[in-house]
Amino acid sequence: MQERLRELRLQMGKTQQEMADLLNITSSAYSLYETGKRQLNYESLLILADYFDISLDYLFGRSDLRKLPADFTLTDQRLLKQYHRLDERGKKALQALLDFEIKQESNLP
Repeated sequence: MQERLRELRLQMGKTQQEMADLLNITSSAYSLYETGKRQLNYESLLILADYFDISLDYLFGRSDLRKLPADFTLTDQRLLKQYHRLDERGKKALQALLDFEIKQESNLP
């Protein structure tokens, strides 16, 4: 998480002091978060996720998607996680099945 936190800060062109001010902590305390020597509390995690407009999964490195679409359901999330677990052969097989199903639906009266 510390790498992603630093990456996000730099992408926004912010200093550690500016991030510390956002969280109402000292810059030295914030520095400990970016080096992984201290863990953020829940409230700070939410503040950062809102500030960067990202999901907590992205912040924790559990996802490479910055934020899921608002209409993304729990089923959509589960399917996406399962898709990411597939190897290339499995992804190609799933794509072929999806292409087939879409073609079948487009041929319906």
